[in-house]
Amino acid sequence: MIPAEAAITPALFPLLRMLSASRSCRIVWHPVHPPLRWMAAAGPDGAAPEQGGGDPHAGGGSPPAVDDTFELDAPVVLDISTAAARHDAAWRLLNSSGKPQDGWLSRHVHRRVSRVFSYVFMRIGLSANAATLFACVIGLLAAYMMTGTSHTSMIAGGFLFWFASIADGIDGEIARLTLSESRFGEQLDTGVDQLTHLAGLLGVLIGWSRQGIGPAGGALAVGVAVGTPALLLWAMALVRRARRTDQFFVPTKPIEIAIRRAAQDHGTMALRATAAVFLLFRREAFSFAFFLLSLFTAQRAAIPAAIAAGLAVVLLTFLTAGGTLSRALQETVDPPSADTTTGPGTSGSAARA
Repeated sequence: MIPAEAAITPALFPLLRMLSASRSCRIVWHPVHPPLRWMAAAGPDGAAPEQGGGDPHAGGGSPPAVDDTFELDAPVVLDISTAAARHDAAWRLLNSSGKPQDGWLSRHVHRRVSRVFSYVFMRIGLSANAATLFACVIGLLAAYMMTGTSHTSMIAGGFLFWFASIADGIDGEIARLTLSESRFGEQLDTGVDQLTHLAGLLGVLIGWSRQGIGPAGGALAVGVAVGTPALLLWAMALVRRARRTDQFFVPTKPIEIAIRRAAQDHGTMALRATAAVFLLFRREAFSFAFFLLSLFTAQRAAIPAAIAAGLAVVLLTFLTAGGTLSRALQETVDPPSADTTTGPGTSGSAARA
């Protein structure tokens, strides 16, 4: 039983499991507000179970007696009784809303920005799906800026493309904090993410053609325009097969993780080099590199040339290390374990960015 002044966090549940041998107890989480009330489930004979329990801070021992009182000394229950308390609680939750697979750039740069927008969006009542559409609009605006020919428009397009990647984290943060993760939301988020990348590439190619592309450049542009969606579809098919899902849009992040795992297990130079390339193609790293290239040169050709080099490595990996990748990918999305709990990166998760 949770008083209206309290918001519980997932960190409370391990403590409750340790208290499960008690028929009931009071959990004091605040010096003024009413305590939480915990009542254990009855056993088959109607009596409280006897196994387990103990002081959660002592890590074991005898279970508490009925109506014993525990005082929490960790912020696993948050005060939401006033506007200031709710503000503090929201930021505490946002600061813990990252994902285990976040890279350095996501943890130290992207999340710091996206959490500000997530907080504002939640305050004005926008949903996670609305945040996904916000990121889509930014990505399409970035593509439009890339269709220009000036260096200024390229810098603006590169910055907006990077910001679209940052904004792509807003919907996931909102969904996790509002408990609104869904299969549709995952599909929408992944589809918009991939659309943003393809639109950005199309904008670059249009801008390059307006600058003057030449026959060799035309061949490179066609190769990138065809190869990028083709390899993306191939990668999604690999993830779908490993996940055993019928969802069309699936994140390709598991392939990066699988390549890194295969490189660690086999230690070949080729796999290690491939893992480094996949790291550069990670969403946040790719968008940042896109922005850096726009700063250093006004020539749109630099971006498709870099993409073409990366696509060549990806294609070579898919063709020559398909079996190794498939095995590592299967372990990544469905690791062999007695624990059946689903979470980020597993086949049962509804993962947003």
